[in-house]
Amino acid sequence: MQVVGEHTPAAAFLMLRFVCALPAIALLALKTLRKLTWNEVLTGTFFGTLLYGILIQETVGVRYTSAANAGFLITVSVVLIPALERVLSGRKQLLIVYAATASALIGCGLLLLSDGFRPHSGDFIILGAAMVRATQITLFGRQTAGRRQSLVNLTLIEFVVVALLAGLTAVVSGEPLVSTITATRPSAWLLIAYLGVMGTSFAFFVQLRSARASSSTRVGLILSTEPVFSALFAVAVAKDTLTPLQVIGGTLIVVSAAVGRMYEGRERPATESPQPSREAHESAHA
Repeated sequence: MQVVGEHTPAAAFLMLRFVCALPAIALLALKTLRKLTWNEVLTGTFFGTLLYGILIQETVGVRYTSAANAGFLITVSVVLIPALERVLSGRKQLLIVYAATASALIGCGLLLLSDGFRPHSGDFIILGAAMVRATQITLFGRQTAGRRQSLVNLTLIEFVVVALLAGLTAVVSGEPLVSTITATRPSAWLLIAYLGVMGTSFAFFVQLRSARASSSTRVGLILSTEPVFSALFAVAVAKDTLTPLQVIGGTLIVVSAAVGRMYEGRERPATESPQPSREAHESAHA
């Protein structure tokens, strides 16, 4: 995203990424799309709009911070969910879950100060994306609980909405779409195709299958390692260097996310209806 962003405007890039992602997810939806319901269209449109808000912030934010910081900060959304559920649904968690949230926020503060008292603007933009992401996941659990809706159909609708909103934003903001497309270098097209097909559609498919074949907690714990790989690739590919505060702050966030996932829902009331796997829906943001 950082490499493509050097020459491609944010909204235009996001539109091209999801245009590349759509054929793959459409193939997955061939069977379920015939049973598409109006409720799925409305739900997918609503959450697709939220997804666009997340991704446009990520796309812009990653240009003004390090790849490692972006990976760590977006994971804050994982530990914000229990706090949001407490406010929106009155759903209580073990004390250790809230302690993990506080620990992750401390790690977040360390990341913001990793360059001295001059936090990058991109850090705050990524944090905004994390907050919207946590809100989206929390609302998704509330909106879809007890409803028989196809996750594949919902995700396809979301992808279409993101592509349309990104294109509309590009037009309104004066980004020359035609010239951007024609001026995009072949190497950049390869990266855009990778982010669309592998980083979006393929990631969704694999994580959805994993969530169905394994436990939600196990899948969630594995997904909590995402920022570790962000940091590794940032160092190995982007040649970033990690400061001691970045290492400490990032470790706090990853460990907190893992602990939160492990203990989340341990005292769930017996009368509460089971919610659909958050991990299955989170995969659409990968």
